[in-house]
Amino acid sequence: MGNRYDIILPESEERAVFKIDEYFKGNDFLRVADAEKMGISRAVLSQMAKRGELQRLAQGVYARTDAVPDELALIAMRSDNIVFSHETALNLHGLSNRIPAMPSITVPYGGSVPHSIASAVNAYRIRPELHDLGRGTAKTFMGNEVACYDRERTICDIIRSYSRMDVETYAKAIRTYAGSREKNIPQLVAYAQAMGIERKVLKVMEVLV
Repeated sequence: MGNRYDIILPESEERAVFKIDEYFKGNDFLRVADAEKMGISRAVLSQMAKRGELQRLAQGVYARTDAVPDELALIAMRSDNIVFSHETALNLHGLSNRIPAMPSITVPYGGSVPHSIASAVNAYRIRPELHDLGRGTAKTFMGNEVACYDRERTICDIIRSYSRMDVETYAKAIRTYAGSREKNIPQLVAYAQAMGIERKVLKVMEVLV
């Protein structure tokens, strides 16, 4: 992170630099809120970024200068309402080898997509009472854990949103899931019932299972 120790720093800032170094031993990103919990001010982070000791990845998010940004993790940080879904969830669960041009997320009706990422994501919306249905976590390809719907919820989502799906991606994902030893048909049906698409899901699956 540069030659910051060649710079004469106030004692308080020296301690902040040490704390940040320790923090990055177990974390890829540093949010302002986390820094403030450690007693490190926004001003110190800003000064370190200006000196080239940190890189500012997004508003309120910093990383080491040599860090490679994890796009999905950065998106996930923007709101607790963001859950990766559809094409992105298929990819994270190994049901598709296609990385979508724009990550797919689902947010509840009434919950806005942060302006800073609105043009960079493919956003789906769902009734609030269904937003947490099948919500779990998955690891990005860079090893960061993000909120993501599980396999069964994802299959329900792509059947529900068929008209917005790439046909080839859709068909391969359905076949891959149907042939998987990890499939959980009772769970799939339970989700489909909750979402009001049981007939659609059973019609698709009965041909393959």
